[in-house]
Amino acid sequence: MIATRNEGHRTSDAGQLDEDLYPKWLSYCVFIPAAVFTLVYWVTGAVILFVTSLLTHPFLNPVKHARLGNMFLGNLFVGFFKGLLWLRVVKIDDTELDPYVDMEGPLIIASNHPSLWDAPLLIQRFIYVSCIMKVELLNNLILRSGARFSGFVPNLPTLTMVRKATEHLDRKGRLLMFPEGTRTRPENAPCNPFRHGLALLAKNAQCPILPVFIFMNSRYMQKGWPIWKMPPCPIMVKVKVGEIQRFENNEGTHEFSNRLQGYFGSYVDTMDPWKGSAHKSDESVK
Repeated sequence: MIATRNEGHRTSDAGQLDEDLYPKWLSYCVFIPAAVFTLVYWVTGAVILFVTSLLTHPFLNPVKHARLGNMFLGNLFVGFFKGLLWLRVVKIDDTELDPYVDMEGPLIIASNHPSLWDAPLLIQRFIYVSCIMKVELLNNLILRSGARFSGFVPNLPTLTMVRKATEHLDRKGRLLMFPEGTRTRPENAPCNPFRHGLALLAKNAQCPILPVFIFMNSRYMQKGWPIWKMPPCPIMVKVKVGEIQRFENNEGTHEFSNRLQGYFGSYVDTMDPWKGSAHKSDESVK
């Protein structure tokens, strides 16, 4: 059995989110240093991951090597978010994850996908978790070393993805998935149409699905938001956990997927604490 002792860290010192935004001059004072920190941190981190993976690969079997990669990558994400919190550019309330971070596998953690940093935000809490990722991200020099070191599963070709992900779950592993397949498009809100891989894997592995929901007070790093455009600061993030979902014996894969789509869509639509905020409108991107 794969151990799941949590080595992540809570990213919120307080249980409540502060709704006050900085004036624009102060937002620049925290956002610009945070952008520089992010660039330097991840270039350095990518080098560390590449060298560590290269040196340890000959001495470990694939499962143990991936687990070591989980530890290195997860703790790099911990350090990254600690840096952002120290710079006061972000406020994160993810305390609802606390009872679940040690939950044993086989387990699929399924999340909505509003922004680019959703995976790091969750991985730094669960640490020992694999992830299904878009194959084109493996061409990114910064992301590739950590993903390969951690044994993440490319989403293509589909049959290979299903086989590798099922093998991971059969070893009582934990798997992070974004069933929308890509970041939520504004025109598809609250969620993009689900791909059927989540339902198929949960059915094949007979494992529960832990629904996780990420909400933000702006559209920063979402579809259509230029990476260089400063959002309202601090960037506020709230992570919520829904009811565990399971495949029912009388369901087909498509019916199960449609049920999950309905549950996720309803939850995101009704539980977003910043729904209707001016900072989340299309006008805020311009």
